[in-house]
Amino acid sequence: MNHFFKKICLLMSLLHVPLLLHAASITLTAPDRAVPTRQPVTVTVFLDTDKKTVSGIAGNFSFPEDMFTLGDISTEGGVVSLWLNQPTLSEEKYFDNRTHITFEGIFPGGYTGVRSPYYQGEKTGILFTITLIPKNKGTGVLLLDNIILNSFTSDAAPIPVESAVKMITVPPLLPLEGGEKNTILTRAKKQTLSTFITRDPLVNNNAWYLVIDDQGAPSAISSMYVAETNDYDAEAVAESDWRVIKNPYVLLYQDRTKNIHVKVMYADHTYTTNTIHAVENFASISYISRILVGVAIVLFLLYIYGKDLLISDKKKH
Repeated sequence: MNHFFKKICLLMSLLHVPLLLHAASITLTAPDRAVPTRQPVTVTVFLDTDKKTVSGIAGNFSFPEDMFTLGDISTEGGVVSLWLNQPTLSEEKYFDNRTHITFEGIFPGGYTGVRSPYYQGEKTGILFTITLIPKNKGTGVLLLDNIILNSFTSDAAPIPVESAVKMITVPPLLPLEGGEKNTILTRAKKQTLSTFITRDPLVNNNAWYLVIDDQGAPSAISSMYVAETNDYDAEAVAESDWRVIKNPYVLLYQDRTKNIHVKVMYADHTYTTNTIHAVENFASISYISRILVGVAIVLFLLYIYGKDLLISDKKKH
């Protein structure tokens, strides 16, 4: 009987029976079963604040890497006002045989739900949509965990929220016709990328850092790269000079003498670039450098003055 009771408890935990009837929640919608023809599976992530005002959200979505390939990530129509980290493939190393997508966003004015003149009250809002391509049969779990939901208060107090779980089955798949095609990257037709350099005494000891913003992109950002070189054009930068970064990015060359090239790759296999050119040489002279130059000039003048006094003194004797 004890063994049977343990099985029941395990089953209840897998089914994710909610203990809180009235609380903020994040839900996943996806089909219970994929189709043998390898048609993409659409997973939509929703946020229900339960009438609470939230200021920020973060989390980790994962799926079995042996069952699916990531097709696309879209934030179009999402309710997040400002993404600090758009839903993108995590750079961390995991040993759970799962592909992880992390995200972090804020609501500068607070968020309670989706409003419309066509209905009363507020409805659940979409955070983002993920497209998965079936590649092997099996039964797996779509999981959204490590969720952080902050209230719109002075201390951004955390709001209790449960993980979201969805079971999905992939049946035996039909063979691919003509084999898989190589992915070819193309430049995005619409330029929506914005980049700027700034600094703040409270951030990283007043170091210059780069901020990347692309809220109008038709597809989610999959990766970001930066190259600080003497090349004037981003297309001329060697592949070895590009470095994967996170937003924001602290500049390697704080003297601002290098051209800063930014390349953003999107989930729909497009990319775009932007360049912030180096400042004039005189603008890169630091405050300490000016002091050293001043000291050198003073020492030189003292040397000349002392030399003249020595010559004058010898003539008197």
